[in-house]
Amino acid sequence: MAEKELFMGFDEERYADEAKSLWGETDRFKESQKRWSSYSKSQQRAIKEEGAEITARMVDKSTDKKPDDDSVQEAIGEYLAYINKYFYPCDPEFLRSLSEMWVTDARFAVNYERIREGGAALLKEAMGIFCDRKKQ
Repeated sequence: MAEKELFMGFDEERYADEAKSLWGETDRFKESQKRWSSYSKSQQRAIKEEGAEITARMVDKSTDKKPDDDSVQEAIGEYLAYINKYFYPCDPEFLRSLSEMWVTDARFAVNYERIREGGAALLKEAMGIFCDRKKQ
């Protein structure tokens, strides 16, 4: 699934002020802004495409896939590495908090629902499993 299809209608500029007011003073936000602005437009497109591909595997449109399936858990691990590589230092517990936002904020949830009905809730549950396993 292409980034354009997955995050159809999402305009990051539209939410820039909101993001800054919520997280602007955090080190993660500052690091993300610094890294993102250092990428060329073509690099940004490639990063978004990579994220969309990983997201599609995390949510997996197959209704046979469950939150604890190895392929889903592996994709979550790749997504964690993706965030660390391109945006900011992220640990499993922060990833868990992101998944909470993804399911409770309809602006995010709609993207996972495009992949499969119940995709946001599945992702939140899968993230919880992943983070719990990382604690052990």
